[in-house]
Amino acid sequence: MVTATAHTNIALIKYWGKADATLNLPTTSSLSLTLDDFYTTTTVTRADKDTFTLNGAPADGTRVFKFLETLRGELGDFGGLTIDSVNHVPTSAGLASSASAFAALTGAVTRELGLDLDTATLSRLARRGSGSASRSFFADFALWHAGHDDASSFAESLALPADDIAMLVVQVSAAQKSIGSTLGMQRAQTAPTYADWVAKSAAQLNDIQRALADADLAKAGEIAEANALAMHRLNETAREPFTYFTDETRALIAFVQQLRQQGVLAFVTIDAGPNVKIITNRTTVPTLQTALKQAFPALPVTAAYPGGGITYA
Repeated sequence: MVTATAHTNIALIKYWGKADATLNLPTTSSLSLTLDDFYTTTTVTRADKDTFTLNGAPADGTRVFKFLETLRGELGDFGGLTIDSVNHVPTSAGLASSASAFAALTGAVTRELGLDLDTATLSRLARRGSGSASRSFFADFALWHAGHDDASSFAESLALPADDIAMLVVQVSAAQKSIGSTLGMQRAQTAPTYADWVAKSAAQLNDIQRALADADLAKAGEIAEANALAMHRLNETAREPFTYFTDETRALIAFVQQLRQQGVLAFVTIDAGPNVKIITNRTTVPTLQTALKQAFPALPVTAAYPGGGITYA
């Protein structure tokens, strides 16, 4: 029996579109921050057949079982497994629950098989279950290389200063989103400006690494916000338009931008869901928490900081 714990990550430069759906190869490279407060713990034991429980109850294991077959194709037939997963993240609400889940699952399965794989290989394997899972093996900042084939698309740790960065997670909704990420990406790739977003993202990736290396959180936040909001404009201009934003999402974006005009260090980033993440520094967290409580008293706010890499028990 092996237990693995992996943390979620939030992309500051987004992954939003697939160059190869079968291999989960992205159209862009991406950069993320691992968070300490959101994580998945998964225990794997040998069994006669594959079973899956989530948060102590039997759950739909379709996606998990499909991933196990992918791993068997890579690692050889390893028989049945019992998968017990506890998710300390709202599922399917844009808080990267699949990233921590598939990273923890990959780590636990390979350790149960007696394999001691390097993180680049683990990252490549986990990518097949969830693209963003490739980044959840690493502490602090991670870079997922888009690559051009299965071997070249993996993530690695970035040695960038992470002591000062913080992120407030404002939970607009914990409900399962109506349009999953896979379908959302497919639709977004029909937007007339999608190729422009891909090209711009590559430039932003270089720029944000320089800003983070210089500990310039204002510049890094500016780049991250621009990348995220442009991603969501793709959804709204797709052939079949859609949005993950609610009225509260839009109100939060406007509120953060207004605070910034008043000199508060705060920038938004939003993934495939309505929840808003606010990039800031540690000293500004209390100011933002107070302002958010006053303006949005019904919305839970969690302060998160850089998290660690995958661990085993």
